[in-house]
Amino acid sequence: MDLKDCFSRIQQRRQILRALAAVTAREPFASITVQSVCDECGISRSTFYRNFSSIKDVAYWYQLYCATLGCYQIGRSLGITEGHVTSIRLLSELFPVYGNFFRNWDYDFSLPAVTTHIEAMREVLAERDCPVELATEYKLDGIARMAHHMIERWFNSGMDISVEELAEIIASQYPDDLRRVFDTPPTPPRTRPKWPAC
Repeated sequence: MDLKDCFSRIQQRRQILRALAAVTAREPFASITVQSVCDECGISRSTFYRNFSSIKDVAYWYQLYCATLGCYQIGRSLGITEGHVTSIRLLSELFPVYGNFFRNWDYDFSLPAVTTHIEAMREVLAERDCPVELATEYKLDGIARMAHHMIERWFNSGMDISVEELAEIIASQYPDDLRRVFDTPPTPPRTRPKWPAC
């Protein structure tokens, strides 16, 4: 798949997501069907199923998409607080969808995002040549679960504090040793020196 096709697919998925948000805002959650989302979006069921396997898959995808632009960039292009602010702000743009999902699923909705968050943090540590020992694994697991649990709780409480306040609370829970790693910008790659023109 080339870059143009990839961009087109992301646009189509975002269109489906916006349709789901519109349907969620006016219909009881239990009555939402793939067909109602397709009707809102103006697409066929086959187009929907080329992009997603179910309604719940739409929400999973967007949660991972938001995390990719936000918290998975922590230690790369963003600091801890900034990364969480980005992810949470993007998720909150679709409050009707996520408010309903977090209240209506009786399993750990965030588990795929938690697992991917742990992998992203491991990659940053590997890029920085930081050993990932058993104690560090427990810390990474705790950070990811805590962050996603707090975001679910925030949606369920009606977003009673600002995005920035929530991100600050999450960031304050990072252990000091990991905070030093994830809040330090990466060292730029070495480049060859430029010789003065003759």
